[in-house]
Amino acid sequence: PSVSTAELRANNGYVAAEREWGSRFTGRNRTLLSSYNKSYANVYPGAVSSNGSQVTITGYRNRHDRSSIFNQTDLVLTARIGNVAHTLLAGSEFGSQKTLNFRETGFFGTATSLTVPLSAPRLISNVVYRQSATDADNDVRAQVAAIYAQDQISIGKHWQAIVGVREEAFNIRYYNRRNADKLARADRTTSPRAGLIFKPVDVISLYGSVSVSHLPSAGDQFSSLTATTATLKPERFTNRELGFKWDVGSGLSVSSSLYRLNRENTSAPSPVDPTRIIQTGRQRSTGFEGNLAGNITPKWQVIAGVANQSAEIIDRTIASRAGATVPLVPGKTASFWTRYDVTPRIGFGLGLVAQSNMYAAIDNTVTLPGFERTDAALFFAPVPNLRAQVNLENVFNVRYFASSNGNNNILPGAPRTVRFSLRIF
Repeated sequence: PSVSTAELRANNGYVAAEREWGSRFTGRNRTLLSSYNKSYANVYPGAVSSNGSQVTITGYRNRHDRSSIFNQTDLVLTARIGNVAHTLLAGSEFGSQKTLNFRETGFFGTATSLTVPLSAPRLISNVVYRQSATDADNDVRAQVAAIYAQDQISIGKHWQAIVGVREEAFNIRYYNRRNADKLARADRTTSPRAGLIFKPVDVISLYGSVSVSHLPSAGDQFSSLTATTATLKPERFTNRELGFKWDVGSGLSVSSSLYRLNRENTSAPSPVDPTRIIQTGRQRSTGFEGNLAGNITPKWQVIAGVANQSAEIIDRTIASRAGATVPLVPGKTASFWTRYDVTPRIGFGLGLVAQSNMYAAIDNTVTLPGFERTDAALFFAPVPNLRAQVNLENVFNVRYFASSNGNNNILPGAPRTVRFSLRIF
């Protein structure tokens, strides 16, 4: 355990400016600068031998240094034409992000792995990290430029509609320091969205929406690019949703939704030549969510939610067959949190998080069991403009598995954890 460590240093700066011109026109500009330096080492058990008597130990160390700047400008205009009210939004976003990725392999002497008998799994060994032939050492630069527009339309008391579109240019440049390879990819995407809301009475809203988004071929962390992925167009996500919201009263609301998210253009092996890659893979997520949020009394706050979802591969991808379940997607989840303020200065909180089984990887051979975890909190305001908070996570020190990076590299949930925060405003 002493060699499996993680460290993150994050620095963020945020500047926002807003100005109003009369009562109908508003302009906002926001700039975010950030730097993240993350390093982590992991020594973990891998494959078990065919006779089930031994396990292989391997290790690695990763470092990611990332800096970015993003700027967003929004212009909002409200207008009314007869019985129709418009809230018009036009904006732009510009961003630049630079990431350095460096990976090393753990060496146990001259070997990159150790074989340990399960009957005597305790082992003491030195671990030295250095680069192997396939470890990453690259520089990735991503840039985005986008413009967007949206109109929120109110027709009388009962109907509202939202129509919008985002045009985006995304460029990524990849430099491999190991072999001096330079790769690049430029994409232009159009992402529309539309929604319709019906309010039969003031406290109830029924809605339907559809939206499209894209993920460039460099992956969700934009941390790599290969000669193959540089030729692939972005993956496309289409989300359809139906739902309602009911304002019960006194700040308490109930909401529920049904959704279907289709993911297209994922990579798949060619049926004609398995050594070639084509973009015919698809996966689909279908689910239900229900939420309760608000104040039961001025002193008593409740937030609760349940979800039921199914995520499966519809057409074969490069990683899995059709019909497989998408990993790390629990079929059922539930959460509950309540806070009660004994006095204006002191409050208590109690919560529960639960989820069902999920698969560790796309081959669906290893299952992470479901779990229930209890959390608690104490809130204290000793003086005006000062807030203190103590959170106790996993009160009963439950052992569970929160996530995984494959079938062997499984992440346990944190044991009982205490967090303290102080806010001055």
